[in-house]
Amino acid sequence: MSQQGPSPIEVYELAVQVLAPIMAGVTAAQLGSTTPCTEWSVQSLINHSLAVQNFANTVLSKGTVDPSAMGNVDHDLPSEGAGAAFKLITDTTLATLKAVNLEEIVETPLGAMPAGNFIMIPITDMIIHKWDLANATGQHSAIDDALAEIGIQVLTPGIAQGREGGFFGPEVSVMAGASAQDRLLGLSGGTP
Repeated sequence: MSQQGPSPIEVYELAVQVLAPIMAGVTAAQLGSTTPCTEWSVQSLINHSLAVQNFANTVLSKGTVDPSAMGNVDHDLPSEGAGAAFKLITDTTLATLKAVNLEEIVETPLGAMPAGNFIMIPITDMIIHKWDLANATGQHSAIDDALAEIGIQVLTPGIAQGREGGFFGPEVSVMAGASAQDRLLGLSGGTP
């Protein structure tokens, strides 16, 4: 099945644009702070976000994938800092994404799928963790409605499998008519 909906490249660029200033805005004093991802500190969440984008680049470039690296987050940040490290890995991943055929099937830990479909998963990770990191560090946490709707579309078909794998907590109920942001957070197990 081919990727449907908005251009994955454009959505990737937008997700990077909204998370990059949050990454750059984290201070050294905030690294040990708690996050809405209760098992992770700010530093751990940053390390996870960097690892997810490295994972995305590795899958797209057909390298050897180690999914456990995304959960290996209890280490120092890269010496260049969160903002610079995020820019480096997302620039690299974007260049790789632009060079691949988005219809080409790539092998992922979630099964074989078109590259354009696959990249939507790491994009959704950025969308959700933008909110988590911004909340933990006192920055602007609102998620763009269009990005939130994309995140909902990406998560909905595989959310049960994601919960079974321990990637998401139980769904948090939100009121009827809730914003796209609140529906995405609730679906992913977060409390809006």
